[in-house]
Amino acid sequence: MSTNIQNSPDISINKLEEVFSAFNQVSAELGNRYKELEIRVSNLNEELAATHSARIKELTEKERLAAKLTSLMDALPGGVIVLDKLNSVIEENSIAKQMLEGSNIGNNWQLVLANAASCNPVLNGELSFQNGKRISINSSIYGDKGEKIILLTDVSENYRLNNLINREKRLTALGEMAARLAHQVRTPLSAAILYLSHLSFSTGKQDVSLTTVGKILDRLKQIERLIDGMLSYIRGDTHLEQEFSLTDLLHDIKDAACPHLELSKGELTLVHPTQSCKITGDREALFNAFANLVENSIQSAHRDDPKIQVSLSRSGSMYKIRVADNGPGIDDSIKEKIFDPFFSTRVGGTGLGLAVVLSAVRAHNGKIYIKSATKNGTVIEVLIPAERTGSKIESGIWGGETISNREENRLGV
Repeated sequence: MSTNIQNSPDISINKLEEVFSAFNQVSAELGNRYKELEIRVSNLNEELAATHSARIKELTEKERLAAKLTSLMDALPGGVIVLDKLNSVIEENSIAKQMLEGSNIGNNWQLVLANAASCNPVLNGELSFQNGKRISINSSIYGDKGEKIILLTDVSENYRLNNLINREKRLTALGEMAARLAHQVRTPLSAAILYLSHLSFSTGKQDVSLTTVGKILDRLKQIERLIDGMLSYIRGDTHLEQEFSLTDLLHDIKDAACPHLELSKGELTLVHPTQSCKITGDREALFNAFANLVENSIQSAHRDDPKIQVSLSRSGSMYKIRVADNGPGIDDSIKEKIFDPFFSTRVGGTGLGLAVVLSAVRAHNGKIYIKSATKNGTVIEVLIPAERTGSKIESGIWGGETISNREENRLGV
């Protein structure tokens, strides 16, 4: 009995020692785990700090680039406007604000153009202000969101210099033109004087007198056309404010051509739609232009049986006036020159007729085509816009096109 009592404390001590040993092991393991956790937390904090620092640097760089981009946009010599996919203005630089007289952020671009202060409608990609300022408009799409960049360029000075250069050319040509015009005026004037002298000996012969008076009037009108053509070419101005019928205009031209047709025993056929073909433009300038074309065709037609056809038709948004003759055609070597001032294949010709035609066609933002083959006659087609695209178009500088037979196949004419 005493032996069992003595062994019992020894067993308890051993168990306690085992428990304390296990506790110490667990504590040591927990301590190691805690240290590992502290190390991991420290590493994560360092990584987070590094990421935060990099993010701040990235944002700072983006802000710097954005500020630089804004500065560059404002420093550009032209206006820059950015449109979203709905054509609303989302960005603009200071030059664009100046050009369009105020900020347009949030506004629809078409309304911006329509409401531009003191501005005429957009014509050929340009804004034409009443104060003489002209702004060229170019656009391009960028990105995958359908956004568009609009570039505005002030071309007022270029336009002014172009006008000055054009005027200088006309003034330089004036001297040469005056000499040729003097010769041209002298011929019909001499004929008129001769007819007047015949008239003085035709007293009592009414038929002879009326015929002679008609011939005198024809020669005087020829002088008037020469002078009008010279002045029109020198001034280079047009007044595109009159609404008139192209059909009536061509009938008037046919009537004016009657003396030439009687003299050459030629035939002129006029074909046009039954409905009225009205345009707004300079009637006098177009009358002189088409009269020159018809007169040129009469002179170029077949000598024995001259036939000229003038036709008017609608081609899309344009009216097409076609003047055709049955003459020998135009040689390929001179097709590129026939619209040059003073170029003429006729002896004593001024070379102004077709130059005046080209000036008038360009003034109306039109196009002129030449179709000619040797021995197969000549066809000249003029395209004039059926509707106005602007309040005023300057003559022979912006717009207009001359296309020779050489270019027809490429353009599909």
